[in-house]
Amino acid sequence: MAEISVLLYVYNCESFLKDSLEGIIDQSFNNFEIFCIDDGSEDNSLEIIEEYSKKDDRIKYISIQHLGFSKAMNQAINSAEGKYLYVMKPSTNLKFNALELLFKRAEKTNADMIFTEINYQYKNNYYDKSDSINQIKQNINKNVFHHKDLNNLIFAIDPSLENKFYRLDFIKNHRLGFFEDLNYPEHLFFYNSLLLADKISFLDNFLFNYKEPFEFLKRDEIKIENIFKEYDLILEIFREINEFDYYKNNFLELKLSFFMREYSRIREDYKENFFNIFRSDLINTFLSEEFEDKSVEFLSNFNRKIFEQILISENIYEFDLLRKNLFMTTEFNDVVNRKSFLKSKRNY
Repeated sequence: MAEISVLLYVYNCESFLKDSLEGIIDQSFNNFEIFCIDDGSEDNSLEIIEEYSKKDDRIKYISIQHLGFSKAMNQAINSAEGKYLYVMKPSTNLKFNALELLFKRAEKTNADMIFTEINYQYKNNYYDKSDSINQIKQNINKNVFHHKDLNNLIFAIDPSLENKFYRLDFIKNHRLGFFEDLNYPEHLFFYNSLLLADKISFLDNFLFNYKEPFEFLKRDEIKIENIFKEYDLILEIFREINEFDYYKNNFLELKLSFFMREYSRIREDYKENFFNIFRSDLINTFLSEEFEDKSVEFLSNFNRKIFEQILISENIYEFDLLRKNLFMTTEFNDVVNRKSFLKSKRNY
């Protein structure tokens, strides 16, 4: 039996699929299976998979009618047979020793899940959360820890796919899978796993590179209701696992992270509407009786700055100018005291 099941989601990615497969095949660690699930590709992706499977018997694949990422990957998880699980998309390219480092850390720690470094920096888009991951490195100095050891840094971990590594029996025993009809179904999968894991480990290393240039990631008009749906579902997960009250002051961090993730990717002609809706929601939350000022105190430096900038900006022109200005003069206490100002101008 293979030690690692690498699940590769494939859908119309012929331009970089070969590079991804080569990056896995050439790993310094070789006791793995590659399970490719072709989600009804309309280009030559399936032909490429078939070609590589003839060269390397570690490559298995199925081709299905297009179901979408969540249904396809849930089916793949059920078919995985390795001791550990690694899920990726062809838009990334593994470094040659990635699986070896992950396997050794997993064997050493017996962790349910491992997360690694990830590059948050998108030049000219003013999206840089590297200060948060640095705080994790400074505060988590144990090989194995629990999610409560993260405290205020619970949402500083990037919830993407490729910087995670799981014990497969942990995933299957908890019947964890991907939610459907969401912009980013992997995020709920991650938070569900994080809260259920008894043992977590952090590997201080970059293990993959994105092959997509940033402009390729630009999104058309997004379903804003899906962003709020995803946020509410994550809160529901915390409630179901009885961790909502423990982290209730940290959810503003999550909401702001959602905002910057989408704002950095959405096309320019859709930004204004997105900004206005999100700003209105944020201000309503800020002015509500349920909101606790302590939530602002718990924000990372990055998201506290975002919070300030959204509140004092009335349009994306002002917001983008503030994002470019690294030496803002607005202080946290000034923003907290803006409730009266916002109430007086509540014509949104």
